[in-house]
Amino acid sequence: MEYLEEPNPKDTFFAVASFQLLGAAIPQRDRIKTYLYQVLADVQKYLLPSIGTPSKIYSASAFNYLYFPFYTLYQMGELSLDPSWQQTLNHLEILLPEQLYPNESGVSQQWLLRKVRTKKLCGAVPNRQQIIEFVLSLKHRGGFGIKSNLIDTYWSLSLLKELDCDLSQMGDTCQFIQKLQVPQTGFTLAEEGIITNLEVVYAVFFASLMLQMDVAYLDAALQFVRMCQMERGGFARMPVVLPDIESTYRALKMLKACTTL
Repeated sequence: MEYLEEPNPKDTFFAVASFQLLGAAIPQRDRIKTYLYQVLADVQKYLLPSIGTPSKIYSASAFNYLYFPFYTLYQMGELSLDPSWQQTLNHLEILLPEQLYPNESGVSQQWLLRKVRTKKLCGAVPNRQQIIEFVLSLKHRGGFGIKSNLIDTYWSLSLLKELDCDLSQMGDTCQFIQKLQVPQTGFTLAEEGIITNLEVVYAVFFASLMLQMDVAYLDAALQFVRMCQMERGGFARMPVVLPDIESTYRALKMLKACTTL
């Protein structure tokens, strides 16, 4: 009973991705496909008509509901966009955040990345250059964010890569990341702090891969990830909190990537 919870597209996305990382068959694949298409049908029936003519509210709300079902089906090789959905996606605008908040590391860039990926399902991103310029405007002394930190830096690099930007000239970002490598846990979030959790370690590990950097304390980072695994097998953000499916996915992705280095 302690794990009883209503199914939702976000958890379904990370669960499916975790099985794929493990090379395992997706349990009840047909039921998952049916569930996700039903979610999309409900969004189309109840949300989109109530919003009406495409607007800022329309675009922001629609992307929030569409990314996880669409992208899970895409990753499963089960996505089929009929003309009505193609028209809907073509009408959606990728709106840039009007304001960023220091206590929400990476949130704006993470959702912007999800919007870009959703939009790319039906073709090119019309305001690609505008998005690139916005992301680059967040760069300060090599790092990204209102206060430069590793999570904002990871999501910003991921977004630039998704938009096919050349990351080979990011020497100052490499230096920023190198300064935040520590022997105890692999990485710390920002220059003025010592905060580390699985999200931070994951973010910097994959940022380093994107920039083709060596990870100085890889063994320490992997040890921290293993410490986040709980008794029943799932992974948590930190060694002393409850496990969740998103942290489990991140841990599995990082551990698998390390086997190919």
